[in-house]
Amino acid sequence: MKKLIFTLICVLSIYHITFAQVEKQIKGEALSADEKKKMEDSLQGWKFGGTGSITFNQAGFKNWAAGGTNAISFLFNLRAYADYKKGKHLWQNWVAAEYGIQISKETTPKVAKNADRWELFSKYGYKIYKPLYMAAYVDLKSQFSKSFIQSATTSKFDSVIAKGGSPMSFEAAIGLDYAPNNKFSLFYSPLAAKIVYVGDKAIAQTGFYGNPITPFSHLKREFGSVLIAQYKQTFWKQNISISSVLKIYKNYLRGNTLSLDSLNTPRELSVSVRESAQHYRRNFDIDWQTTIGLKVNKFLSANVFWQVLYDNDMPIKDRKSGVYGYKAQFRDIIGIGLSYNPNFYKEKGHKAKKI
Repeated sequence: MKKLIFTLICVLSIYHITFAQVEKQIKGEALSADEKKKMEDSLQGWKFGGTGSITFNQAGFKNWAAGGTNAISFLFNLRAYADYKKGKHLWQNWVAAEYGIQISKETTPKVAKNADRWELFSKYGYKIYKPLYMAAYVDLKSQFSKSFIQSATTSKFDSVIAKGGSPMSFEAAIGLDYAPNNKFSLFYSPLAAKIVYVGDKAIAQTGFYGNPITPFSHLKREFGSVLIAQYKQTFWKQNISISSVLKIYKNYLRGNTLSLDSLNTPRELSVSVRESAQHYRRNFDIDWQTTIGLKVNKFLSANVFWQVLYDNDMPIKDRKSGVYGYKAQFRDIIGIGLSYNPNFYKEKGHKAKKI
């Protein structure tokens, strides 16, 4: 946390000393950030946009008493959206993708992947009373390439634990969406379905993604409720932005889970057992993602991202002890890189215009 705060202060200081933001002029008049925001929210029809960035990180050590690993890394990130607003209808769509590579001569393997995911999301809402919408969404996500873990038999990172389509997660829900303003929204559904598909048989046989292995199945089916809270806001003439999404999913169904005793043995294959009452009570899936963006100029930006993930059906192996258990997962990414943010809207019968 100290590292996050220190980096944020440094980037803000560099921006304050070096750069000054010049507002674009639209139709010959300089618009303030608040005026631009009001214009965006009042638009009817389609609105398109997104952001693409390449972030570079480098760490170097020489005669450093505390130790360290010399490495460079690249993170490619893409997010695009297409929203439609007309009267009481609101249709929101977005696609997100990220892929990260780390290169170091001091590690095995020398070239490794440190980020990999893609996601497609679509939500439709119909306004029923002021800020309240009847809404439904679908969500599909997976990754691009193979991921490896340390083999229990060879002690090498040669065991494939994930690949494209294995696993692939699909969610669908219908419920109420409370959106009092353009900064905050709260969606709740008591009718939510979640399916995890593990296409590769060897990966599916490990049972790492909650699919049953006795009897064997490529699918993990869940039916429950979901709560999604989203907050987004821009500050300082839209040069600082924050976006945070918290998703909590509770499965109504009581099924099978992995036996940790079988996982903590030298065998590669695990054994599933009937889910206990204690495991069922704490069986929540939690995903909390937060991004802070700092706009330096049109093409240069800095980002701070962190994610907290907890899945009570996915065991985690402790790197020091080698023992499996159900734990919260954390990751953070800090970097400065190149970015581009095209945003425009299109009304029916008119040409597309920039925002």
